[in-house]
Amino acid sequence: MRTRTVFLATAALGLILLAGGCKGEAADQAKTEAKGDATKSDPSAYAALTPEQQAAVRALVRDTLISNPQIMDEVQVAYEARAQAALQARVDEAAPGLSREHASLAIGPANARITVIQFFDYKCPFCHQSNAWTQNLVASRDDVRVIFKELPVLSENSTGAARAAIAAARQDKYWAFHNALMTARGDLNPAQVMQIAASVGLDVAKLQADMASDDVTAMLDGVRAQATSLGINGTPAFVVNGQLINGWQPELVEAAIATAAPGAAGEGAAPRGEQPAPAR
Repeated sequence: MRTRTVFLATAALGLILLAGGCKGEAADQAKTEAKGDATKSDPSAYAALTPEQQAAVRALVRDTLISNPQIMDEVQVAYEARAQAALQARVDEAAPGLSREHASLAIGPANARITVIQFFDYKCPFCHQSNAWTQNLVASRDDVRVIFKELPVLSENSTGAARAAIAAARQDKYWAFHNALMTARGDLNPAQVMQIAASVGLDVAKLQADMASDDVTAMLDGVRAQATSLGINGTPAFVVNGQLINGWQPELVEAAIATAAPGAAGEGAAPRGEQPAPAR
C-alpha cells in the first residue's frame, strides 16, 4: 500500500507538471520540492523493478486515476497550497527590505498603518487600469502609504519612461509625471516622454541629464532584483503589508487592505500632499 501511494503521488504530480501547473520561479521551486517529497522515501524503488513490474505499476496508476479522478483534484489542491506556502516564505523574507530599499518613490504618511507596494511598467495596460484605483486610494485614505517600484519589462520605451520618472523626483514632480505617463496614449517614445515632462512643468534639459545618472540605474537594478526575489516576472504586482498579489486583481488587493495587520512604517514616504523624495 505504501509503495502504491508513493508511485501514485509521483504519477499524479507528473501529470500536473505536464499539464502546465503554476508559472514562475517560485512555482518551479515548489514543483521540485513537491516531487522530492513524493519520492524521497525510496527514490530507487521504481528503477529496481523489472520491466514487467514497472508496466504493472503504470497500469495500476492509470486504472486508479481513471476510477478515482477526484484524486487529481486533491493533488492539485495540495500542490497549490505547497506552492503558495513556498512563495509566501520568500515574500516574508524579502518584505522588510521592500519598504526600506529603493523605496524613495512613495506617497502617504510615514507612520501609515498599511503599506501598498506596487511594481509596474508604464507600457502595461493592466497597470494603466490600476492607476485610477491607486489615485483614489492616495486621495481617500490617510492610513495608507504607497511605494512605487519602477519595473520596466515590456520594451525599451518602458525603460526610458521609468528612467524619466525616477529622475523627475529630483524636481519634486514624480507624482504628477507618473500619473501623466499612466494616462498617456501612444508608445511613450523618447520624444513623447519629453513632451509629457514639459506639460507637467519639468525642466526637460535637467531631466535628460538626471536620467543618465548612476543613481537612476542603481534604483532600476535594485527594484528588478527585488522583483526577482519575489518571483515577480510581470506587471502589475502588489505587496500589501507582506501579502503578494500578482496581476491586477482589484478584489484581492482590496481584501488584502481590508484585512491588513498594522505594519511598521517604512522610511522614505512623503507626508500626504507632498511629492516623493528624490532618488539618491
